[in-house]
Amino acid sequence: MKNNRGKIFFISFFIIFVFIFAFINIVIGPLIISFVAAYLINPVFEYLENKGINRALISFITIIILGILTFLAIWLFFPLLFNQIENLITKLPAFKNYIELNLVPKIQLLISNITGQKQYKILNIYDFIPINLENFGETLLSRIGASTRFIASLLIMTVFTPLFSYFFMRDFNKIHKQIFDLVPIDIKPIFIEFIEEVDKKLRSVLRGQSLVILILCFLYPTVFLIAGLPAAIAVGILTGISRLVPYMDILVGSFLCFFVLVTNAADSHLILSVSLAFLAVQCLDGLFITPRILGRFSGLHPSLVILSVLCFGDWFGFYGILLAIPLAAVGKVSFKLILRTYKESVFFKNGNNG
Repeated sequence: MKNNRGKIFFISFFIIFVFIFAFINIVIGPLIISFVAAYLINPVFEYLENKGINRALISFITIIILGILTFLAIWLFFPLLFNQIENLITKLPAFKNYIELNLVPKIQLLISNITGQKQYKILNIYDFIPINLENFGETLLSRIGASTRFIASLLIMTVFTPLFSYFFMRDFNKIHKQIFDLVPIDIKPIFIEFIEEVDKKLRSVLRGQSLVILILCFLYPTVFLIAGLPAAIAVGILTGISRLVPYMDILVGSFLCFFVLVTNAADSHLILSVSLAFLAVQCLDGLFITPRILGRFSGLHPSLVILSVLCFGDWFGFYGILLAIPLAAVGKVSFKLILRTYKESVFFKNGNNG
């Protein structure tokens, strides 16, 4: 009966979690950001609290400091970033012309020479991208401006993220204790063991992933500026941020570099320097940054990471993609616990005896 109660509790816990995740979809972004921030900074808060500093005061000061830093970033840095992104958007028509008039014919000619077949009619790029690239920027901005849901989401993110962050930071330990008080007494030991394992794995993964992204958001713009790539800051920042999805920085960075080089009619020297810069960051990331910061903590096989991104992205959309690595880490801990429970079960041992 005890084992059945434990199974019922864990299944109910999982179902409630999924239901809440789906039900609060409109505020899931601010909640995720707020919880992750409070979760990662909680050890520092506990240390300061043990020194006699009021936790509510620490939380308030932290929110004020983060708000000031955000304001400074928006005021000083974002105009430059947005200006470079806007310049990239205006060059979409030139990129489209290059694809249609230069790249596609060369590829078709190469295929024709290899296969010995005649060269077929060139496909129009609008067969693949059914939008008017000449007016893409205006169309995108007008649709965003007319989207009530987008505006509401932006306002919710702006208003509720600092609010949720303050309450999570202030009451993190209270929430933790209240959840543990709901666990049945006889199941509490194994539940505590499970939470401690998840906490250890999750904290390491989140810290590692955040640190890797910050390092790449510094390295990519730096090396692209040194290489002389136009719009280096925008390309570098977008490439680094895309690392939120594992391995996506390789695809995004390659495409953005190709896009900028094509639309600026880059010479062979610039192409070589940008390629070497991008390759240098990839080698540095693959050999040192990720293995030392994230790899040793997550212990996740690359194939499991890719599978997690695909599955969680399909189930939960954009936020599922962002949470793929943390959820995979939690899943690994859960699977190890289930496997150990199975091997200790009467069913498994009787099977061996039989």
